[in-house]
Amino acid sequence: MVALGAGLASVAVAQTSAPYVRVFVDGSPVYFDQAPVMANGRVLVPLRGVFERLGATVAWDPTSQTVLAERGATSVSLRIGSPQAFVNGQAQFLDVPAMLIGGRTVVPLRFVSQALGADVNWDATTSTVQITSQGALGAPPVSVPPSVNYPPSQTYPPAAYPPAPIPPTTVTGTVLRVNASAYPGQLVVQTSGGQINTYNIVSGTTVIRMNAVTGASGPVSLSDLRPGDTVQITADANGTAQSVQATFAPAPTPGAITSVTVTPAGRQLSAGDIMTVVATGPAHGTATLAISGLRTGLPMTESANQPGTYIGNYAIQPGDYVANGSVVVTMTAPNGQLLTATAPNPITVNASAVVPPTVGGAPVIVNPTPGSGITTPFTVTGTAPPGSLVKVQADYTGSVLLFNVHGTLGTQTVTADANGHWSATFNQSPPVRGVNVTISAVLVDYTGAARSPSTTINTTLQ
Repeated sequence: MVALGAGLASVAVAQTSAPYVRVFVDGSPVYFDQAPVMANGRVLVPLRGVFERLGATVAWDPTSQTVLAERGATSVSLRIGSPQAFVNGQAQFLDVPAMLIGGRTVVPLRFVSQALGADVNWDATTSTVQITSQGALGAPPVSVPPSVNYPPSQTYPPAAYPPAPIPPTTVTGTVLRVNASAYPGQLVVQTSGGQINTYNIVSGTTVIRMNAVTGASGPVSLSDLRPGDTVQITADANGTAQSVQATFAPAPTPGAITSVTVTPAGRQLSAGDIMTVVATGPAHGTATLAISGLRTGLPMTESANQPGTYIGNYAIQPGDYVANGSVVVTMTAPNGQLLTATAPNPITVNASAVVPPTVGGAPVIVNPTPGSGITTPFTVTGTAPPGSLVKVQADYTGSVLLFNVHGTLGTQTVTADANGHWSATFNQSPPVRGVNVTISAVLVDYTGAARSPSTTINTTLQ
């Protein structure tokens, strides 16, 4: 329809809402965002809707308040408030002048169609208008008999014009219900103030829907909106929406890591800081974290109170250095699906300065206990600060006949988990049984240098 700008006047003619009038052009319905009205016994409809359906182009001259339309070799001009229209330069009189209603130019329906060489049939029983276009245009028929007299004294004084249309208003709210099958379409919205409004959605309404997670957006139809969508609606005083901006948050994809957070955040990490990583994904899986250029395969533990939430810790070691590094979580779902996700913000670690070894705070060996017997393979368990590196070594000494034997069963460096627990398993066997085994544990930095006193126990390999 022709949107005629704020401040333009409409003609003061007695008018009422028309009964529900259905308009069809060549068998297809025409929808209007301004309902037809009755004026002096004539049905008036928005001009642009029918003209453009008949293949005409429509323009508006604000200086003279004149509508101009062309279809093929036929041209039509109407001035707001004038009882005359001109078809190919020939004056034709209107039963009711063109006028503005709700910011739309409306004219008598029969004139609109016959001026462009179309047949118009009215069915009063069903309030239906059938318009049939004529294809190639000839001279348009004269729609008003010459005997009809319109005296020159008939005028429409500017003083009788009603005030300018109410400007559009914009509200925000949440979609409660969508009715795309109604005419016009309806959108029921609860505004941010709690009020429930129903808006008409017509062919000229612009509807945009945006994914709040990805930011992707584009034009959609009314049927694509869903209850729960957040909307911003610009509508006229009659409740007809001019534009609808909808935003939705998609449901999490099954089997996806939905979030990764790292604390502390917003500052450089130094030696002694404990970095905590929390990830959310499928419950009852396994997860590890990696710090680009620094560590990989650090264990994460699923929360007992919040299934699907995995927590990992890493104690920044002297000598650690990362500039704008990434924290990546790798998760294996119960169905075997491998998932990865990266924390949204990079981290910076600068612990390159030399830090003296810690005094005290040596790791604790919980098992085996001193003096107990062990067999291969055996596992050494203990505790240490969460995320710290623990170097564990097992050496043996003994004798065979008159010869002394000694050697090592191996060295391992392991990481204490979020609860401070660590373990190391040794599979190597000495050449003889009954030797003494010395197990030691010490905190080290990433270079392998000791950061704490060593803890040592002695046991016997049986």
